[in-house]
Amino acid sequence: MADVKQIIELYSELADKPEKDFGWEKGIENAKAHNYSKKWFEKLPPEVWDYCAAVGNPFEKADIKEGSTVVDLGCGAGVDLLISAMLVGEKGRAIGVDITPKMVKKAKEHAVLAGFTNVDVLESSFDDIDLEDESVDVVISNGAINLTSCKESVFAEIYRILKPNGKIYFADMIDISENDDSCSGEISSCASESQDWANCVAGTLKKEKLIEIISKAGFADVECMGLTHYKTSETTCGATFRAKKIASDKLRNLHWDNIFKTKDYTQVLWHQDSPEISLRLIKEINADKNSSIIDVGCGASLLVDKLLENGYKGITLLDTSDTSLNIVKKRLGSDADVPKYICSDIMNFSSSNKFNIWHDRAVFHFLVLKKERVKYFEVLQNSLKPGGIAIINTFSIDGPTQCAGLDIVQYDREKMLQELPLGVMLVEYKEHTHSTPKNTEQKYSSFVIRKVIL
Repeated sequence: MADVKQIIELYSELADKPEKDFGWEKGIENAKAHNYSKKWFEKLPPEVWDYCAAVGNPFEKADIKEGSTVVDLGCGAGVDLLISAMLVGEKGRAIGVDITPKMVKKAKEHAVLAGFTNVDVLESSFDDIDLEDESVDVVISNGAINLTSCKESVFAEIYRILKPNGKIYFADMIDISENDDSCSGEISSCASESQDWANCVAGTLKKEKLIEIISKAGFADVECMGLTHYKTSETTCGATFRAKKIASDKLRNLHWDNIFKTKDYTQVLWHQDSPEISLRLIKEINADKNSSIIDVGCGASLLVDKLLENGYKGITLLDTSDTSLNIVKKRLGSDADVPKYICSDIMNFSSSNKFNIWHDRAVFHFLVLKKERVKYFEVLQNSLKPGGIAIINTFSIDGPTQCAGLDIVQYDREKMLQELPLGVMLVEYKEHTHSTPKNTEQKYSSFVIRKVIL
């Protein structure tokens, strides 16, 4: 685990004594060695460059447009932060994030010294930043992400704050040792006692492991653009990376399509041999056999099979995975032409046909962004007839916190009420236990919600 105290102590000392030899390169000559632009040296006050401990140049192939918002993770005394402020111009915003109070103070002082009014600096960890969802165009970093122990959480947070198709450009230290596979990719498990976190040794990963983490966080076109001259030990070297955020709807499509292509759907934990609870809820609301029903995020659920057995015909199946819909078509055989199939992400769905019943076994709890939950209910209200019923199932407060490798949001009655917009009302709430194909249990909540007749 990263020694946060050690990191703060070291970089506090750098903030106080930029002239001290810490055993690694810094200063303006270091920046020049990384091919920082000559005009940046001319624009920024000379004393700012004393703090430049860059391990690479994240701007070398960066596409940063005027008017955009850039976040610099581990901004330190603000060298790259102020360069970002130059690049985005007066109409843009450069936001620095750092865990060291003295560096936060120093970065603010340097922004004033350089005459920038488009700079903010936050004292914060990298995995819980006080910024809105999807509010940032570009994230940069320079020698800081390797200082974090849970890089998965850091890249998840970067994904959260970046706009769809937003970019990340960063330089960092990587492990270039030729150790065996038992050590490859493990954080500090193969580091000797002399290796520490603050000096960018113990937290480094192999290039391939870092790319894997970034890709799993929801980024595409992940690329290591090359090594730099910067070294902190015989086994570590600077490297530059770039990647692009995959829009959440596309990410969901890729994720779920891959699951249905590679796994036996009857053995995944959420599978039900008989969707008794959903069937019972549909029957309890006295749904007519001619009711129009949409099963949102149907996957390869057997609900449609049971609805057909019970005489329901007006069924629409909606899922982001075309593979799952084809599985259902094949399974239904001669009844495959009865339902209507729509391959679409819930965020993009619209229909001229209105439904009596909206059924959601487990879509809503995957929407971790507030704006997506708001959009979900907009789509729901636009899809239901006046007086129509929505049945929404989620993991309960004491249920799992992840499903299929994705984070979820747990719900109880009070938490769901906070999400409901005007125009719908909660009419029933129940908790139940799902027995998985692996003979484990999952706690679920079921919500019956009515669209108000105005």
